[in-house]
Amino acid sequence: MKRRSVPPPERYPDRRPYDSPPPGRRGRPVPDRINRYYVPLAVLEATDRVMRRFGREERECYVWWGGYFTADRDAQVLTAIWPEIPTTFGRVHLDLGELTLLHAELRALDQVLLVELHTHPPGADGQNEVDAAHPAATYAGFISIVVPDFADPRFHDLRRTYVYEYLSGGRWRQLNAEQIQARFVVEEQVRSVIGSSWARPTAP
Repeated sequence: MKRRSVPPPERYPDRRPYDSPPPGRRGRPVPDRINRYYVPLAVLEATDRVMRRFGREERECYVWWGGYFTADRDAQVLTAIWPEIPTTFGRVHLDLGELTLLHAELRALDQVLLVELHTHPPGADGQNEVDAAHPAATYAGFISIVVPDFADPRFHDLRRTYVYEYLSGGRWRQLNAEQIQARFVVEEQVRSVIGSSWARPTAP
């Protein structure tokens, strides 16, 4: 008897089902000190996928993390966006039009730029002079992350990257592993909880 073929599961949509009126998150002021950065694990995973895709082509990748500031002076990351542009083994360059498109995407999402990230090829260190001189934003507390080795084998632990916090006047401060762990909170969005006391009773 011939088995019926089972169609592959339909991929879940990667776009929201509808647009809601913006709540005005972009209008919130930048805190004088940003305490912690909350990062969804799904955003890390999406960033990892695109960085390693570029890395398989032996070229750098550039990503923005958008989100908003909370009343508690924290930064809540929500979204990863990136430009699909030609890059090379050791260089990423965005022109004014491409930067404008990224900002327009954040405006449409009612989000602000919180973190910029880019990969470096194997053998390269963290932030170089060009990186330091051309940040995407210059408010105190803005974060720039350099991911080494084209994110190989995986971009998952921020402590294994180079994390820099913008101070002022072109000055940056590099965070060590302990500071990264204290200030960057990575959170899962979906968790399965199983307890023995929740088991369904069996029939007598």
